[in-house]
Amino acid sequence: MITESKKKLQGTKETEHYTVNYSGVDGHTRGQSGVIIRIHKSISNKIVHYKFWNNSVIEARLKTKREHLIILGVYALTEGRDELNEEFYEALDKMLDKVNKNDYIMLIGDMNARVGNNRFADIVGTNGEATLNGNGRTWIDFCTFNNLKIMNTFF
Repeated sequence: MITESKKKLQGTKETEHYTVNYSGVDGHTRGQSGVIIRIHKSISNKIVHYKFWNNSVIEARLKTKREHLIILGVYALTEGRDELNEEFYEALDKMLDKVNKNDYIMLIGDMNARVGNNRFADIVGTNGEATLNGNGRTWIDFCTFNNLKIMNTFF
């Protein structure tokens, strides 16, 4: 997963070892965001579909042995853009509502959030950095509402 790729448009490219799917801004806009999901060729036959939501979210659905796995590659806005962040999280929530509820979900990427290291329910673990910022509080609220865990704080 690559965030803030600054790649324009949407598409798929094959490399020697990866299938690369990208979603960015339109061709007439300065490259300022964008997300890329790279899937290794050894598992590319497990890909069911890709969905290019927008320049900040891309989806890959893979077939596992028993179920499906949805990978949402996300690049959130930086701190201090409250109105745009609110729109981003509302759109992300609508995207989550559209994925199959029987699928496993991995939401990965750069949330531009610092969530602290104070255990919060089963959402935040104790292994994060000490800082908690506004985006972090928003991310915790989003994860709480959607029953998600911020896994990098548990390791």
